Amino acid sequence: MRIAVVSESFLPAVDGTTTTVRAVVDRLVDRGHQVVVVASGPGLTTYRGARVVRISALTRPGGQVRAALDAFAPDVVQVTGPGTIGRKALKHTHRTGVPSLVVQQAPPRDLTWERWRSTVAERTDHLVVTAPWLADRFSSLGVAAGTWLPGVDARAYTPALRDPWLHDHWARARSARGPLVVVGYVGSLHKRHGVRRLAELADVPGIRPVVIGTGPQEDWLRERLPAAKVTGALSTGDLTVALASLDVLVHPGEEETCCHALREGAASALPLVAPRSGGARDLVLPLETGLLYDPDRPGALARAVAAVAADPRRALLGHRGRELALDRSWTDAADELLGHLDRLARGHAGARPAHGV
Repeated sequence: MRIAVVSESFLPAVDGTTTTVRAVVDRLVDRGHQVVVVASGPGLTTYRGARVVRISALTRPGGQVRAALDAFAPDVVQVTGPGTIGRKALKHTHRTGVPSLVVQQAPPRDLTWERWRSTVAERTDHLVVTAPWLADRFSSLGVAAGTWLPGVDARAYTPALRDPWLHDHWARARSARGPLVVVGYVGSLHKRHGVRRLAELADVPGIRPVVIGTGPQEDWLRERLPAAKVTGALSTGDLTVALASLDVLVHPGEEETCCHALREGAASALPLVAPRSGGARDLVLPLETGLLYDPDRPGALARAVAAVAADPRRALLGHRGRELALDRSWTDAADELLGHLDRLARGHAGARPAHGV
């Protein structure tokens, strides 16, 4: 098939949307499909032989999106996390009759509900979300959405990449108080991810917080977690080593959907600590792969981290988490998404009148 993949971000960006789009494009290319990526710029203009059309926000993004799609003439269009670029693509496919699939990775934040419904949900042929709780929320608002769960690359994210020197350096193993338990967070430092709650880690004895990521809350966190190591954003290669070199992974986001960091942490055999809300409820199994805490109770995150950090058998949680992570690879997830795209393209082709009729 000829498949256009539309996204608000792509390489070299390091974010959840890029993680999803890259994994899906990899699989589409591996399966022999012709792919074009339409994404905001600047950045790579080719990826694994596929053209990447970069859309500038400075000059008529709608016209650029239409030109990119018309030039490629796709059989089907997949839009991930539709923002300005994705909505322009859906407007065009809806008008031209090209079938489309939307992967909605988060609740709409930049539009009112009615505006999102009219510009996204009502313009796509198939809508999927990346967490059951989001499907339930859409259902309560009268929008039907399927659930499509992301995968994880368990070959890249593996405990085999653990770096003892890096771990001991973070753990201050040679200090009078060391070694400390290295408790990490991976993700963007925005309020919507609940990162201000990481300040509770300052009250947990015997741990060393490591914050991997960047964002507007970075200075706020540095001030309240003076003992923490803040690495900034890391490339995928460095991240795989850094993640495997932690002892525990925590993520305080209460409305997470894809949960990429938690999936990658599980694949890296790390015990997980997360709130009993959002996508974490379906990923973290209490006392089996980690702990869930009550996000409405002050200090609950600190108590959960303290309990896991003090458990001499916490590695068993990580081992079980990796076992379960192996059940959902990116190959599995992308093939499932490809099945949806194939059915849309075939259904559209079957609906076309015969030539000359």
